[in-house]
Amino acid sequence: MKTKHADRRRSGFSLIELMVVILVIGLIASIALPNLGFISGQADKVKDKRNAQTIILAYTTGSAAGVEWPEGDVATQVAAVIEGRKPTSGSLPNMLFQSAVTADNAPGTYLYIGVRSSGELFFDSAGGQDPTGH
Repeated sequence: MKTKHADRRRSGFSLIELMVVILVIGLIASIALPNLGFISGQADKVKDKRNAQTIILAYTTGSAAGVEWPEGDVATQVAAVIEGRKPTSGSLPNMLFQSAVTADNAPGTYLYIGVRSSGELFFDSAGGQDPTGH
């Protein structure tokens, strides 16, 4: 008489199932990875735009308080705002008006900062200014 062996339950995955999962993950990764560079580029643009806004805020606040910013191109004026200036007259003679943006981060902001014919700086949200600041 033959004895029946109890059916053993299979546990785990077969090699084919594992290979299919790895293939699917590879396909998803090959589609997603190129888009991560785009996201990083967008983040840099947002950072540069916010830095430009910070520089313009320090510039306009200082101007309203009586700071005399140097004349010249965007790069010259932005360097002065980063360095900081004190008003020559008015009620805030000891107040230093300075941008929190460092000189290392300034070059990316030139695209968003323009200079009017009157010599004052302005913020250009479209980013259509000279990227060199000259």
